[in-house]
Amino acid sequence: MKPRIPYPLLLITAVILDRVAISSTQIDAVQSLRPLFVLLLLTAIVTLIIHYFIKDWHYANFIVLMIPALLLAYRSLSSLIKTQFPQQADVLALALIPIAGVLYALVVSRRLWRSIRNPARVTYYFSLVFGLLLSFQAVRIAKEVYALFVTETFPSGTAISALTDDTRLQDKSRPDIYVIVLDGYARQDVLHKIYNHDNTGFISELETRGFYVASKSHSNYIQTVFTMASFWNYDYLKPWQSAHEYPQYLLQPIQKNRAFHLLDEIGYTSVSFEGVSSFTQIKDADVYLSNFLPFNKFETLLLVDSPLEPLSNMFDLGIPIPTYKTHRLRVRYELDTLKEIPASISGPKIVYAHIVSPHPPFVFDRNGNAIQSQKPYSLWDESTYHGGQAEYWNGYRNQLVFVNTEIIKTIDAILEKSETPPIIVLMGDHGPASTFDWDLEAPRCVWERTSNLFAVLLPGHQTDGTLYASMSPVNTFRVIFNTYFGTELSLLEDRSYLMSWQQPSSIKDITGIRDTLDSCTVSDD
Repeated sequence: MKPRIPYPLLLITAVILDRVAISSTQIDAVQSLRPLFVLLLLTAIVTLIIHYFIKDWHYANFIVLMIPALLLAYRSLSSLIKTQFPQQADVLALALIPIAGVLYALVVSRRLWRSIRNPARVTYYFSLVFGLLLSFQAVRIAKEVYALFVTETFPSGTAISALTDDTRLQDKSRPDIYVIVLDGYARQDVLHKIYNHDNTGFISELETRGFYVASKSHSNYIQTVFTMASFWNYDYLKPWQSAHEYPQYLLQPIQKNRAFHLLDEIGYTSVSFEGVSSFTQIKDADVYLSNFLPFNKFETLLLVDSPLEPLSNMFDLGIPIPTYKTHRLRVRYELDTLKEIPASISGPKIVYAHIVSPHPPFVFDRNGNAIQSQKPYSLWDESTYHGGQAEYWNGYRNQLVFVNTEIIKTIDAILEKSETPPIIVLMGDHGPASTFDWDLEAPRCVWERTSNLFAVLLPGHQTDGTLYASMSPVNTFRVIFNTYFGTELSLLEDRSYLMSWQQPSSIKDITGIRDTLDSCTVSDD
């Protein structure tokens, strides 16, 4: 007899909805539609094929059910292995695959199935359990949708205010523009006082190549997403009401930013790299570069702790699962590809590369060799960093030396291969966070977190006063557009703010305390 409810489909849908609920403030729920459709379709097809051969709907559904059930069990064991045995995680996770295969064969064997006296009862039980689980997840999602659409005002704008004038760029001069963000790169004095690192050699290398290095620069915000939304729209952010509105208020101003739009109007080609998150990339760019298969962020989330993770790590399958290896590959790819862009992409272009380094995780030593971490992969920084302060200092210093060496090679290649002198912005989106503590009421050592590297190559304008020592990211495109494209945008005050997307209605001006070292810990290495 054919069961009324194909319960494997209920379980798969419930699992997908659970992932949607977990990631709703960071990943657009629309990204879940493709994997949901593919998984449901494959499940239905496999069920029909199995039934064709065994002529038993109850047994066919049970055989199919055991696949996601074992994958969920595998996920839990893989996560445990990465926590307890990080260096052997890939080998142990690979060993789990044949074990899971043998276990699957035993569980779905016909001999075991024949021992079940009432298959219809099994079908009824699983249908009931997974139906309830799906109902729970549906209610969970519905509550979030209700909170967004009914109890709160639906967002009609973004965190960026409308411009007060109708800005248009003149296209008499159209130099290539490179924006290279080195995530968490500190200002020289911070490196000296907190990290006991002398960075004058690197700064001198930049200045020799014509860069102006702002000695008193501060980031405008202490977290990447806020900095980049402000940077690309050359304006400060306004508060909003709910964390549910995070994608529209912050991610949309990055993906549909003013700078790309205005440059597009005068014939620029926009170029962006695939990044570790939605706010370190601009996916709508004319040219979107990646060295990984085109999985979206939600699909990548589903593959974490799956059998494909160790397989991809061991055999370079090109799946962008967040691991130390994919992190290294992404950094290397961005640095290498930047060198070829001047010759490979013709015409005026705006190029954006957001390189998550020297920010944790620390995956390179100072010579660029891979570091085998003792901890599971994580991008966490400041108080959430999984390691002590001394470990942070040492890892950061070594990775910074590697980044310095590689970025000079990259800049040299860009300058050599460019037909006309390009504009290059090289900056940290914020500083590091070995002593910084994110407390909206009483933040600790904001000097370290806000003091970022800010270096700009403006051909012909290094010493004429166009650039200044306290310049911050928010004014970058105001200066570029005024200098090369005939605009008359007023410069904003270079201020710093503390914001949190979990408390978006609160903005704390920390300009007055950003140069205070009282709460900072100084390295004595």
